[in-house]
Amino acid sequence: MKIKTFILFIVLSTFIFGCDRKVKKIPIAHSLSSDEYVYFISQRDSLPSIYGISLNDYKIEKILPDTFAGVWEIKFSPLGNVALFKTADFEGTVGAGFFSIKNPRIYLFDITTGEVALLKTFDDSWSVKIRWLNADTVEVYRISGGYQTGENFKLEIYGFDSAGDLLYKREKEYDWRKGEFPEEVLDLKLNAPDGKRSVEIKDDSLLGVKRIYFLDGFKRFEIFETKWKIEQLEWSSDGMYFVFRVVNITPEVVERKSVKTGEIYFFDVEKRNLYKISSGSGFFNFRFIDDTRIIFDKGFENDAEIYMYDLFEKKMKQLTNDDYPDGVFGIPKVLGFSA
Repeated sequence: MKIKTFILFIVLSTFIFGCDRKVKKIPIAHSLSSDEYVYFISQRDSLPSIYGISLNDYKIEKILPDTFAGVWEIKFSPLGNVALFKTADFEGTVGAGFFSIKNPRIYLFDITTGEVALLKTFDDSWSVKIRWLNADTVEVYRISGGYQTGENFKLEIYGFDSAGDLLYKREKEYDWRKGEFPEEVLDLKLNAPDGKRSVEIKDDSLLGVKRIYFLDGFKRFEIFETKWKIEQLEWSSDGMYFVFRVVNITPEVVERKSVKTGEIYFFDVEKRNLYKISSGSGFFNFRFIDDTRIIFDKGFENDAEIYMYDLFEKKMKQLTNDDYPDGVFGIPKVLGFSA
């Protein structure tokens, strides 16, 4: 079924902490048929927004109405039926790269019903991260304060259920004068869905390397070693594969633009084999769309495109092949998304 956005967009009501009422959901798109769609963020007209591509005819359509601010990140639940995304207002000349980011907002998007719910609005910070803890819980992290304000760093954590209702709020302060800093929030899901297998990441600070181990019962296998940063790790829903992404943080990546900046790998649990999916310069963000396929974005600015990879068949397909909008180069055409 073709996705159509409503012409009229009703302003979403803000969810107020401590209020008993349910978060309000507003329809923005018709619910989808059994046709397969995948979603990504692209800057195709002015600000980045969410687009859907049909895996039947590969037609691309815009999902969000123009009344939304620029979409900066989208993350799907493990079941793939609900997405968490964040937006922001851009002030200045976005195309020329001179802009500031204001008023980050966090939304839930129910793929099956086409409804969106506003979870949280911030008015003075873009240090906001989002992630799914599991199929039922999302967390929103916000860091404020620090050097520029002369105040302690303040970490706020908001937990919501998959319907958008607030479950908890936690706060913690860090005194940077004493060398205290908020811990980094990484998207590493180390346990398989069935709980029988897991992944362990060990940091050898003496050698400056990280090692990934696969654990199956009492058996433990080292499968990967890197000096890079391990940023994302996801399991397929059946537990037969896990995919991870590493990012080059060595000094040479800053000094030489030709140095590759990202790699994606997957591990086949049954065969006990590790495979490289992609490597090169640019962004690498991925998510599973079923038990054997992932989509990921690759490249910078006008070279950024979206690919689909089948882990079982080990086949790659490029889903987008678009010209970059004239005069727009401040934000990559394809922006990060992950499971």
